[in-house]
Amino acid sequence: MKLRNLFYILLMSLFALQSFAVSDKDMEEAKVIAAKLYLRWANNGSGYLDDVSASSMADLESKLKAQEKENLKAFKSVSIPADYASWDKQRFVQFWGTTFFTSPALNADGKRAKDRVKAKVSAMNVSAPSSAPKAEETKPDEAKGEEKKTEEAATPATSNDEGGITIPEPQEVMHQEEAISDSLAILQADEQSLALADRPEKAKSHTWIYVIILIVLVILVVWLMVYAANMMKKQGKDGPVSDGNEKKYKKEISALEAENDKLRSEISRLKSQIDEAKAETVRLKAAQADGRKQWKEEKKATVATSAVAETPVKRPKEESKPQPKVINEIYLGRANPKGLFVRGDRRPNPAHTVFRLDTKDGIVGTFRFAGTPEAFELASSNPLQYLAGGCVAENFEDAGNASKIITEAPGTAILENGCWKVLRKSKIRFE
Repeated sequence: MKLRNLFYILLMSLFALQSFAVSDKDMEEAKVIAAKLYLRWANNGSGYLDDVSASSMADLESKLKAQEKENLKAFKSVSIPADYASWDKQRFVQFWGTTFFTSPALNADGKRAKDRVKAKVSAMNVSAPSSAPKAEETKPDEAKGEEKKTEEAATPATSNDEGGITIPEPQEVMHQEEAISDSLAILQADEQSLALADRPEKAKSHTWIYVIILIVLVILVVWLMVYAANMMKKQGKDGPVSDGNEKKYKKEISALEAENDKLRSEISRLKSQIDEAKAETVRLKAAQADGRKQWKEEKKATVATSAVAETPVKRPKEESKPQPKVINEIYLGRANPKGLFVRGDRRPNPAHTVFRLDTKDGIVGTFRFAGTPEAFELASSNPLQYLAGGCVAENFEDAGNASKIITEAPGTAILENGCWKVLRKSKIRFE
């Protein structure tokens, strides 16, 4: 009976610790995240935002260029509900990850940032509300009422006249076993949630839940050990008991010891998973830093290549020189923000080729995704960099999970000053 009451109190404490609400600071932080990602997707030339960090909307707006300030007007026109202080974490994530981006005033390309906004807002730690009732104020009454109901439902214990030992009724033992079963069920449910924790942000946000579960399990194990020790001590103090009661106690002690062993194993396993989650978080942060460094280096190289491609080469006019033969098939690299393909080759170049252009006169042609394994691997490594300049697609984020890229409609390009320029982007899809 006491075990069940103790478990109820611990369970209510766990639920009390999970109550959160949205503060003004949380709302401002989520708004900055959503605005930055929206502006990044709304304009292909807003790559500088990747290096911008801001603590508030005013701070972010002061660091924007003219085009982003213009795009921000549509973002700021979307109204935000005034009752967000009463929201829980789920409603908070739902608003910024879905509801906000349904506004027709927003840029269509900018709306594609909603999935990344949802992921980043889900990883936020929402502040505890100052007006939330304290868990300690509700615990005593609830525990007292539960204890009263349990005492009214329980039957009195019977006495053994031979040894003077008070033997608990089967109903009380059943309550204890039910409490242990409930705790194991909660542990299994948390084990399933641990298996779904892939991202480092999730592992970080759930670490405190694992700690609480560990505390509950440790308290339960300690209580069971004390209960078993008291039963054994009472047996030695009160003298021998009947054979039936002795077998009954031994069976209960054996069951309790088995439960102790199971709980210890679960505690060890959960500790190992917490350590693995922390290690994975550190590893992914390091990989993210390396990826950002590599991206910056590629960006510098791209700017240098674009400068070379955009500089026309002046050549002296030659009289009576035969016209060069038109090349009908050209393999192009990615298109820069100005719509110029930064590279052209007569044959596929595994390190640069992304598109294949077909032309009859060498002036105007149609282009499509090259379709080679090397081009697919190059485009999948950074879809925005290699595809966005010459393609349109439903969601470039799907490229990481795609097995191939299909051209649904070819694009059109024209030769200007020795460089091929995009007139109309091609349409692709990821499968």
